[in-house]
This record gives sequence, structure tokens and C-alpha cells, in this order.
Amino acid sequence: METGTIRFNKILLTTDFSSISEKALPYAAAIARHFGAMIYVAHVIPVEDYAHILPSERSAALVQMKEQAERQITAILSSSHFQGIPHKIVLDHGDVLTLLSRIAEEDNIDLIVTGTHGKHGLQKLFSGSMAEEILRVASIPVLAVGPEVVVEPQAEVNLRRILYATDFLPESKRAMRYAYALAGQYGGHLYFLHVVEDVWREPLSTRVPADAFCRVQLQEKGFSEMDESVHPEFLVEFGMAEELTLEVAKTRDVQLMVLNVPETVHPVLSAHLPGPLAYNIVSHARCPVLGVRGKVEIAKDEGENAQPAAD
Repeated sequence: METGTIRFNKILLTTDFSSISEKALPYAAAIARHFGAMIYVAHVIPVEDYAHILPSERSAALVQMKEQAERQITAILSSSHFQGIPHKIVLDHGDVLTLLSRIAEEDNIDLIVTGTHGKHGLQKLFSGSMAEEILRVASIPVLAVGPEVVVEPQAEVNLRRILYATDFLPESKRAMRYAYALAGQYGGHLYFLHVVEDVWREPLSTRVPADAFCRVQLQEKGFSEMDESVHPEFLVEFGMAEELTLEVAKTRDVQLMVLNVPETVHPVLSAHLPGPLAYNIVSHARCPVLGVRGKVEIAKDEGENAQPAAD
């Protein structure tokens, strides 16, 4: 693995002004303050909010909607969380996912922070999950704050106990780099978790300590170069990955999870179907989850997008 640090220079915070969106605010602010980043606070008025308005009246209605949204964002930015943090307000209307993707690309955003309602069952089937769509298509990391995260209004946000859960697939390397880099950046403790769901496929896991098993897997699958400044606590559990990942995070009072997000050909369709594992964990975790897609590019130096970079 390439050793190095990360920098988040530009953070895109999405909001729909719901109570779930509010949970993401202190995390976006704390990360921006830590890295000296600029925050782009974005609100996109979805098509369904104005599609019923007569075309002749739509322009005036959208102006009023945007003025109201700007007042709400201004109130957010005037809170103690955001004092002294440089920011930009971004307002638009239309397809939410398309516009957020365009904003992220045009403004060279390094991190997206979003709240999620954690929709499941029929609710997810009919209306889908915007957070999952963002996780699925974003080429940059997405910090998703789910409905089970409890944030005290004035409490300091800490990200010093980090859990990285892996299946050792090649595309999970980049998520691992973020986990190591963030643990080093925050001077935190990294829990490195692998859940064995089928011991017949990984029989070695039952015969050697977790540390030895994980190191063997890392070496055999090309993950051998790790940041020597970070000393993770290796954990191997046996059972269902989703349940055990959440249980480990709870018992160790984890403050941030880092997960690989598999790519999909149809992210919008997937957002209406059960799963995937990463989204299910986001929906039930008591801490935010940093989702990293397998093909995220690694920046060459600190002057580029804030990806883990070689020292």
C-alpha cells in the first residue's frame, strides 16, 4: 500500500433541511475545520416539488423556493459549527443526482457529506434512496450520516476510533488507504475487521490468530505495503458480515466506519432494491460511514483532489 496523508480541500454538504440532514452538519464542519477546507452547501429543489405548478407560474415559484432555501442555508452557516469556515451556497433545481454530480465535478470537490433516511422495504422500493445513489455513482468518497447516528448539538465531533471492514477484494484497496490515512491524520486507533461468512473458503481463519490471518491475506492479495505509522488492531469474526460489522462498531464505540462501495451498472435501479451491504450498514450504524468506490483515483500530491497520496 502507498503510504501517505490525505487532504480534503473542498467539501460538498448536501441538505434537504430535514432533521436527518441536520445530523450531517457537525461532521461536515468538523472535517472542514480539521483540514482548513471550504464547504459548498448545496440544496437542489427536486422536480417533484415544482412539476405540479403551471408553466406560466413556475419561474416565479422557483425564485421564491430558492430565496427560502438560501435563508435556511444562511441560518445553518450562522450556527456555531460553521463559524470561521469559508463557504459557498449552491442552489439549483432539477434532477438531484445529476446536479450534485455536476457540482462535484465542476468545483473539484474532494468529499461529499450527506444525511440519509435509511429507507428500507416498500419505502425504498417506491421512492428509492438518494444517499445510496450518491454512494454508488460518486467518484469521490461520500460520508453518509444515517438515522441512527446521535449527535449532541454542541458536542465536539471526534473521528479517532475508526473501523475498516474488508473482504480483501482488490477493489477494496482504496477504501483501506483512506482508513489508514485518516487514522494517521487524526492520530486515532484503527480496527481492521474481516468477517468470515464461509470457513470452508477461508479455513486458515480458524487456525491462526486474527493478526496473522489478516497479514497473510494482505500479502497474498497485494495489500502488503501498509502505512507503518498506523498499527491497526486486526479482528476476525465469524457469521453474517452486516450484523457483525455493526456489532463490532457498537461494542468498540467506533466514531467512523470506512467501507468499500461496489460499483454498479444501474445505480438508480439499485437504489430501489434491497441492500447493498454498505447502504444497510449506513442505515443502522451509530456512527457515520465513509463509502469509497473501488475505482476512486489516488491524487499525486496535496495540490490535487484530496485522495491518499504518496509521501
